[in-house]
Amino acid sequence: MKNTSILLVFFLSFIYHAKGQSFVVQYAYFKHAEKDSTKIISQNTFLNIEEDYSTFFSEAPYLCDSIMAADEKQGKKINFKALPADLIGCFIKKNVLNKEITYYSDEFDEHEFKYNEKPELKWNVGKESKEIMGFRTLSATVKYAGRDYKAYFTSEIPIQDGPYKFFGLPGLILEIFDEKNDHHFLAVGISKEKKISINERITKGRYIETTREKFIEMRKNHIQAPLKRMFELMNAHQIYEKKDANGNIVDMRKMLGETQKKMIEEYKKENKIEL
Repeated sequence: MKNTSILLVFFLSFIYHAKGQSFVVQYAYFKHAEKDSTKIISQNTFLNIEEDYSTFFSEAPYLCDSIMAADEKQGKKINFKALPADLIGCFIKKNVLNKEITYYSDEFDEHEFKYNEKPELKWNVGKESKEIMGFRTLSATVKYAGRDYKAYFTSEIPIQDGPYKFFGLPGLILEIFDEKNDHHFLAVGISKEKKISINERITKGRYIETTREKFIEMRKNHIQAPLKRMFELMNAHQIYEKKDANGNIVDMRKMLGETQKKMIEEYKKENKIEL
């Protein structure tokens, strides 16, 4: 095991420093489904480490694309409710050297946003040690976005990166979780084969540039009135009634009002990673 780890570290160090090379760290992401819930849901996430930047994302968008493409090929009607939800709701690009993060939202229907951030991650390295994937790790703690986190990093892979927005330790973060274990990332695989990437999505995406503060405010406004745009369109065109499949008249204001009320209640239960 020790000899294998030494060879793997040498290999990873070589491909990371070699120009034009890259490798991928796969993390299992676990989270409580809702606030104060005991139900845990999970999803695969990936950290693509390139020569001078990294990207972090969930597998959900690619599963959705594959399912929709297969349904279209077979002539099936796409069941959007059956598509896997993105538990992260964003793409993250990091420039560790400049300590800068670019956040790309993937949670709104009409518009998506991006913002740059230089988070102040003040790590406290501890003395606890354990083995993860054959690597010796040390513990460290940090506060970020309303949560207290504990991480385990390995200096055997001398890359100051990790899942989500986390970076800055003297080694790759292999595990990190908050004190309530509401959000938990655990490395389960390392490979030089990059099967999926978000670079094309980022390049083609029409993201509206904003700041983190304004984005948080927009999210709060959306949670308070998620169908605001629908109401505005309804009022602008003065369309307040429509017929359902059975020919019955439906009051659009009542229907949208009831739907929005349910959405607001669901949003209140959300277990967001940033408080």
